[in-house]
Amino acid sequence: MNKAQPEHSSYDIDNVDRLILQTLQSDGRTSFTEIARQAGVSETTIRNRYQNLVEKGVVHTVGIVDPSVLGFQAPALINVKVSPGKADFVAHKIAELPEVSYLIMTLGSFDLNVEVLCKDLTHLTELITQRIQTIPHIQSTEMLMISHSYKLSYRWSPILEMDE
Repeated sequence: MNKAQPEHSSYDIDNVDRLILQTLQSDGRTSFTEIARQAGVSETTIRNRYQNLVEKGVVHTVGIVDPSVLGFQAPALINVKVSPGKADFVAHKIAELPEVSYLIMTLGSFDLNVEVLCKDLTHLTELITQRIQTIPHIQSTEMLMISHSYKLSYRWSPILEMDE
């Protein structure tokens, strides 16, 4: 299900929350019992804290699939320029496409940046020319074929340092 990311207000976390997040980023299958042992608190505390982090939108637990292993050999970045005031409309239309893995609004020469995962060049060409470029209010596109990924990380975290 593709939907726009809701805007979240800032959420303060403490050392126990940080430990939960860091541990799950390192190994998402770590048990609450193990995290509780590391934190020196009860499993119930970790379970409740984790649930609160989920409810606040701080963390989402998902399985990560490597598309290249499944034969998706034509990943690309597509920069999109749209008519003034139409970025949200176009973004919502693009977000509906199942090939889209990442979609952001940018400030600069292009209005949107889209990452897509396609099986092959024929699939990528059809996606761009028949489905993306035909969306109303798109003025131009620029496609950048991804030839090699040097880093793909879901482990980014602004919370690596523990509070003193």
